[in-house]
Amino acid sequence: MHRVELRGGLNTVWLIDNRVHRPAGPWSSSVHALLRHVSAAGFASAPVPFGFDAEGREVLSYLPGEVGHHFPMSDEAVVSAARLLRRYHDATVGFAGGEWQCPAIEPAEVLCHGDFAQYNLVFDGDTAVGMIDFDWARPAPRWYDVAYGVYRFALMDLDRPLDRQLRGAALFCDSYGASAATRSGVADNLAAHLIWMAELVEQDPRFVTQRAEEHNQMYRAHAAAVPDLHRTLCHG
Repeated sequence: MHRVELRGGLNTVWLIDNRVHRPAGPWSSSVHALLRHVSAAGFASAPVPFGFDAEGREVLSYLPGEVGHHFPMSDEAVVSAARLLRRYHDATVGFAGGEWQCPAIEPAEVLCHGDFAQYNLVFDGDTAVGMIDFDWARPAPRWYDVAYGVYRFALMDLDRPLDRQLRGAALFCDSYGASAATRSGVADNLAAHLIWMAELVEQDPRFVTQRAEEHNQMYRAHAAAVPDLHRTLCHG
């Protein structure tokens, strides 16, 4: 048996004989149903579920490539990530039901990934080719994932010139093909979403490392610094 330990943000994950074994939660069966749904809809860039092992861990196919961690990323990476997200969202349409880690946000247009960031994407060079870790999936409007994608791909570096931040935000939304309503949702809700992220880090006992590294303070500082995105995203 070939066994390799892989470190995740909250979990220790094992690669055993080219399949991923990771801790399961009450929502994992719903995630597996979601993954089967998007696969049947033609989305082939997410893991295939194989149920649970003898220790109760979920078992998934392994997506080869490099998990993204650096910022900023190239335009190609931003464009490919946004297009990947759009294909995923479209593939979730029609999926209903399930038990999720977080409650739905109305109007629930799609099943959002819930943590759409470089560290949950697999890249082949500068091209995003896969999505992993659907633990935070939840029914929500499209803007929910798009907003966090805009933050992670365009706005994280507060020292980056504002015009480059805004250009990156527009590039992500344009590449996704965001509607006027989705763009408004991003502009209206991103700062509040970052405050929610800060509160989650502060209150959830699982975020030990993130609290020690003061991610909550980072999110609060970034929420206060989110530029006015309405002109760039809604009237560009």
